[in-house]
Amino acid sequence: MHIDMETRLGMRIGTFVPAEGVHDFRYPDRTGGVSPTVQAYVGGVTDRETRAPSTDHPKRGVILIEAPYPDMTVLPPNLWSSCKTPPAHEWVLEQIRPGDRPSPPDAGGICISSMEVDPAIEGEFNEWYNEEHMPLMDAVPGMLSARRFHAVGGLPRHVAIYHLESPEVYKQRRWYEANQTPWIRRIHRFRLRTLHMILERVEI
Repeated sequence: MHIDMETRLGMRIGTFVPAEGVHDFRYPDRTGGVSPTVQAYVGGVTDRETRAPSTDHPKRGVILIEAPYPDMTVLPPNLWSSCKTPPAHEWVLEQIRPGDRPSPPDAGGICISSMEVDPAIEGEFNEWYNEEHMPLMDAVPGMLSARRFHAVGGLPRHVAIYHLESPEVYKQRRWYEANQTPWIRRIHRFRLRTLHMILERVEI
């Protein structure tokens, strides 16, 4: 897969517990600096079997900061200084599919799905993700954007971000069916450290 190095996008994600921490975030003012896209969401870990919020995990707030990937190295060092507490978890991500698609500005929700995979099948894992799974997810009604990222900072390394018309899109049968193919059932046997979050857009 060819990705134009000049147009590829990156993302910095901060996850806050308690979730209300996202409402404190303000991007630091910097004359002549990077002007990223910032979005905020609140939600939590979701049980993939019952499709309901997990009772074993606290509610989370998530800040998405998006800019050209090379600019990820020059974001302000005091990025989270407006927040009372720093993020509980951070990612620095490089968009690898399609590589240059920005976050939809009108999304009402997102799904963040992350995992590690047994190195023995990493090649097949990437083939499955790119050739079967992402096209199926693109076709789910209410799906605004389905993108893959590689974590250059933070874990797990494999991250998919799905921008949705609303969090209710996750409950559609087409979403369920996209996760029931024979190939995905095989891949699931080799996944490690999975994390699956459904979140609703909030204004900051």
